[in-house]
Amino acid sequence: MDTVHHAVLTAVGDDRPGLVDEVTRYITERGGNLEDSRMVNLRGQFAMMMLIAGDEAAMARLQDGLGALRRSSHVHAELRPADAGPAAQTAALPFKLNTWAMDHPGLMQSVSHLLAEKGVNIESVDSSLRPAPYTNTPLFEMELVVSVPAATPVAELREALGELCDEMNIDWQLTAI
Repeated sequence: MDTVHHAVLTAVGDDRPGLVDEVTRYITERGGNLEDSRMVNLRGQFAMMMLIAGDEAAMARLQDGLGALRRSSHVHAELRPADAGPAAQTAALPFKLNTWAMDHPGLMQSVSHLLAEKGVNIESVDSSLRPAPYTNTPLFEMELVVSVPAATPVAELREALGELCDEMNIDWQLTAI
């Protein structure tokens, strides 16, 4: 039996009907299997990140066909190997961190910097800029799924988040998931 390999395919292009069909057909026709994905339209640019599985021959066909995919679908596309050796697993607790604040530069960078200092890994982020109720003031919202190392006291993390968020006028909520 052939060894299953993994790769991450990223593709970004002008949003239009049929784009996802074209990119996923490209994967399937070359023997790849889509295992996980995140896709989003960002102001008319459609961004896709997909975890692809396949044998060595399928991975070679996917890599070799990138130029054709770029030309036919008008996307910027890259394929990166995602096979990893045995990872050192550290015990971590999953949490969801929600924040919202009047928009100003540095919100995500400040929060992500604090999390990095505490050894907290960001697993996923969804953020958006929306008009606030009544005032229509731009409101920046983030939802992060994070892994807090078992060695990091959650009370210490909450205290540090509270200090940062008070300083930057960010409302926040940290909940275990």
